[in-house]
Amino acid sequence: MIDVVVLEDNDLLRNRLADILSSWSYVKSVSAYSSNKDTIAHIDNNSVDVLLADLNVDDGNGNASISYLKSKYPSSLSVVISALSDGKSVITAIESGAVGYLHKEDSSFEIKAAIITALNGESPMSPGIARQLISSVNLGASSRMNTYGFEEVVNPSKQEILTPREVEVLTLIAKGLSYAECGRSLNISEKTVPVHVRNIYAKLHANNRSEAVFEARAMGVIQ
Repeated sequence: MIDVVVLEDNDLLRNRLADILSSWSYVKSVSAYSSNKDTIAHIDNNSVDVLLADLNVDDGNGNASISYLKSKYPSSLSVVISALSDGKSVITAIESGAVGYLHKEDSSFEIKAAIITALNGESPMSPGIARQLISSVNLGASSRMNTYGFEEVVNPSKQEILTPREVEVLTLIAKGLSYAECGRSLNISEKTVPVHVRNIYAKLHANNRSEAVFEARAMGVIQ
């Protein structure tokens, strides 16, 4: 049995992950935190076999906890669970010590399978994340470059492409919230959320959540 720590700053997602893992017979204990500070304090005083870490957390980037765990307990494993799917984020997390990278849309079964895969010495990765990573490596896309090799300048007007409500919806989607959770968080009808999402996809010329989040971040629409 293993001791697992979850680092996730969204209350709904943190509780969801904790519930998934707590009900799994393979897990001995689950501790969940919203910040690097609390996660690192736990690592200092407890045994940790697996860290499931988001990257955007209350006090910075989850890579800080991943790096700390790697230095403190080299045999422990870190797996990222994030809505960030761009190649740069994946590469940085791996350089920090992560052995796997999952998208927040993955099911509880996939999360459990990923932990087993990591413990078996392999590197679990969501298919969509792998495609983004390969595309970034192939294109050398650590920065957006134009035909002449100069970094593309983002037009500030692009930041206004979405309405304030659409930005709120996309920000929550980027964190991995479901439509129902977005509705509750924004105090709007669950049926209204898909309407906003369709408008977001159309405006950003995206086919799915990952593409929409990637394009919005590249434009500076969301962080």
